Amino acid sequence: MIESLDKPVVFDDVTFSYRETDVLRGVSFSIEAGEMRALVGDNGAGKSTIARIIVGEATPRSGVARLFGVAPERFEDWARVGYVSQLAPTAIGRFPATVLELVRASQHASMPRFHPASRSFRDAALSALEAVDMAPFSKRLIRELSGGQLQRVRLACALVGAPDLLVLDEPVNGLDKESRAKFYGLVRRAHDEAGIAVFLITHDLDALPSLGCSVMRLEEGVIEDGTGAVAGTASLADAAAGESPAGEEDLVVDADESRACEAETAAGAGVSSKEAR
Repeated sequence: MIESLDKPVVFDDVTFSYRETDVLRGVSFSIEAGEMRALVGDNGAGKSTIARIIVGEATPRSGVARLFGVAPERFEDWARVGYVSQLAPTAIGRFPATVLELVRASQHASMPRFHPASRSFRDAALSALEAVDMAPFSKRLIRELSGGQLQRVRLACALVGAPDLLVLDEPVNGLDKESRAKFYGLVRRAHDEAGIAVFLITHDLDALPSLGCSVMRLEEGVIEDGTGAVAGTASLADAAAGESPAGEEDLVVDADESRACEAETAAGAGVSSKEAR
């Protein structure tokens, strides 16, 4: 049993299945306060499932998952958790709002119910945009942004509540090399300046040395720790070389996982992070 205490994330012998397919088979790991940790693995290995369990969108079939010492489905202090999912930027880009309005919407979602909006909250939203170098675009419609700019705004949405944990699920899918480097630089800065714990799911192996994070690999439903975790996987090497940063196959697999997760949530097996927040 991994002692949870107030660690941002603890998984102890977690198993999870989509329908009849086992995805996680006894996964155990923990993330310490202020730690930056990456998870790599093949497409469809179940990496996004781990992120969804952390943010309360899915519930383990067995084992124990803890978010700051609390089961994610019972967790309430969502201001402590920032989450950037791998949803295609175009899905958000169609939303008719300005950059600042999008960040404010995320801010309100993490505020206590009925808490009145004030200038201080607006200032916090602007500060979050400044942290990702997007304050000059605060009045720009989000549909007018490039993919890299939109992902930086999504990062601002995740940071606006001053979280203690940042969960990033393939956040640079589809971005060019320069935009990926910019995004990861901002993540590193947030980690260094605020001491935020970071859990990063990625295929972008080139980013790992500069981030200086510890690495785990998910293979056949089992976690492998250590530097050997990134060796010997052709698809990961291809991704690191930039041959498939968008990962169309990954998006298809994750869409299947998402639909299955939604079905289980509707049946009472999970809690939507939107509802929880």
